[in-house]
Amino acid sequence: MLIRDLSTADAVEIRRHAIGLGSDAEPYLRDDAKGGMVVSESAKPAGASAEFDASILFTGGDFGASGGDWLFYVGLWTPQDFREEFLAWYKIEHMPILLECPIWSGCRFVERKVANGCQFYAMHQMSDKSALDSAERKFSRSTAWFARLAKNAWFDGAFTRALLRRVST
Repeated sequence: MLIRDLSTADAVEIRRHAIGLGSDAEPYLRDDAKGGMVVSESAKPAGASAEFDASILFTGGDFGASGGDWLFYVGLWTPQDFREEFLAWYKIEHMPILLECPIWSGCRFVERKVANGCQFYAMHQMSDKSALDSAERKFSRSTAWFARLAKNAWFDGAFTRALLRRVST
């Protein structure tokens, strides 16, 4: 999977990047108008500094073209020692709880190779951004497992987050 971060907030320019990556490319504009992103499951990196290759580790629900128009993109770094526990928490508890929300479409959970630790990205798709304020999301962040992981400085507060909306092609 290719993820290309774009500094432009121009929808035409974002679409141009998507067209250049093929038919499965998904163009998104950040909700804060500070840039955009293009995601493609089939394209390979072309060497641009703002793009990287990632491996899909697991998925749930509807995503990609069949997923909702909102993308909640979360960058999650963990120490190598916590890799297995973190992945288990996300796959077994966190993501299934989120997917109980009717407007939370689905998620692709991917990994990017980095020199130190583990760099993951959760690519949540929603039919409405109000899913971020849902009872399911609140519950997913109040479990005993979440609390145990939250004792670590690298967890939750250190994660990066961006809300994006699909750009029509």
